[in-house]
Amino acid sequence: MEKLADRILTILKRKSGILEKKELVNITLCDLLTKFNIVDLRSRKQEWIRRLRNVRANLIVNDSTRVCSEHFEGEFNDSSVPTIFPSKKPTVVKIRRPVVRHLEETSCNIEEEVVFDDFYQIKENVAPKVPEEHETVTKHALFRFKEEGCNTELPETCSKDIQVGEPSPLMKDASVQVSLPYISPEDLRNNDEKTRFYTGFVSFAMFWHYLTTLVKHGANKLYYWEGEQRCANTSVPAYHQTEVHKPGRKRFLRPDDEFLLVCMRLRLGLLQEHLADIFCTSTTTVSRIINTWMNFLYDHCKGLIPWPSREQILCNIPSGFRDYRNCRIVIDCTELYTEKPSSLVAQWLTWSEYKHSNTFKILIGVAPNGLVTFVSRLWCGNASDRHIVQHDDLLPKLSPGDMVMADKGFTIEDLLPADVDLNIPPRIPGNRQMTQSEFFKTQAIASARIVVEMKMEQVKNYRILGGTLPLNEAHLAEQMAFICIAWTNLLPPLMK
Repeated sequence: MEKLADRILTILKRKSGILEKKELVNITLCDLLTKFNIVDLRSRKQEWIRRLRNVRANLIVNDSTRVCSEHFEGEFNDSSVPTIFPSKKPTVVKIRRPVVRHLEETSCNIEEEVVFDDFYQIKENVAPKVPEEHETVTKHALFRFKEEGCNTELPETCSKDIQVGEPSPLMKDASVQVSLPYISPEDLRNNDEKTRFYTGFVSFAMFWHYLTTLVKHGANKLYYWEGEQRCANTSVPAYHQTEVHKPGRKRFLRPDDEFLLVCMRLRLGLLQEHLADIFCTSTTTVSRIINTWMNFLYDHCKGLIPWPSREQILCNIPSGFRDYRNCRIVIDCTELYTEKPSSLVAQWLTWSEYKHSNTFKILIGVAPNGLVTFVSRLWCGNASDRHIVQHDDLLPKLSPGDMVMADKGFTIEDLLPADVDLNIPPRIPGNRQMTQSEFFKTQAIASARIVVEMKMEQVKNYRILGGTLPLNEAHLAEQMAFICIAWTNLLPPLMK
């Protein structure tokens, strides 16, 4: 305290010269600073350290620390603060990977990469300026060649493929995103095997045709889903707007990239963090894209689940159903594993004695040729097969003369409308052995209803349903299941 009082006294004498050391005995430091309007020395010290750390973050201050006078502006006084420092190194701007199109191989093994900057009108804040060593850019295109004994002129076959100023189906739109995804629809072109692996569609042509159909219904004008509460006041679904330009926040991905992301989520069951790394975006953006597209696809996949007439079924009935020509539908339930909820009530509702796990349950009905004609709502795993049939919309669809084929667990004889038959394997009471007629009837029904088991296998090929559904996507579980089941109708028929 004595040293601090001596320093303050020196400052005061320099300013007024009227105070003596004895006058500082009965006054607090706070009162002194308030009375004479003196800047707190500790605050001054912290300000000096803060400014010096702009240059050196690991600065250690002690009693011998000195600051050069070259760091101060103007004449030095008590309120001077160091402000002059060497300029920092400029921030290194990460250069965007160039947008390229690889042309077909020629006899001289030339690789050309074309960047249509003028066509896509790339903004400066989206695409950083290319360094000088790469500034071999013409007004419309950039051509880069491998100089391995080849001429620098393009062959005639290559020059016909390049039309400067026209969009190419192999080009990646750089005006939407800064970092291009590691996989895009262009990478699946002319490769049906990869298309089926990543998306579940049988070919790239089918994938692209389905996407263009969605675009006609507004897939390029989607508004990112923000939840039910934020969108309660809107007259139309908040994930689907009809304005000319896409509303809401700016897209980070093209519509076809977003659709591919959703397909990979359903087909491969990839986590959102993994998809964020693949498509070079944030996990939050991936979550919003999935929420938006799941609701959008759910509304537009309902047309893929028809209810054919009896005449249409007879025209396409397979040979395995020649003894069951009045069969209208083959039904069965499948269960989807889910994470264990924290609520005890939710644990009880989703507990399945058959799977000995927490599950969701869904009823699927197929025509004799394997076409899915009915999909129920998603129920908790504790619901019985009878309860699902009784409280869903299957019974009103049946007509007199129809026949329903099911497993022997469906005890729904009394629930069916009049003149509607139920064909199930015979129930054997107790430990009695099957009779010969019961055995052949069970075998015939099992060989016919194998079609619904084959359809279940196709559905479980979408690994999002074959694995364990996370609870943070439980609100999308019904949409996901319905979309995957509906897309199986785009596959070839199971039975002919």
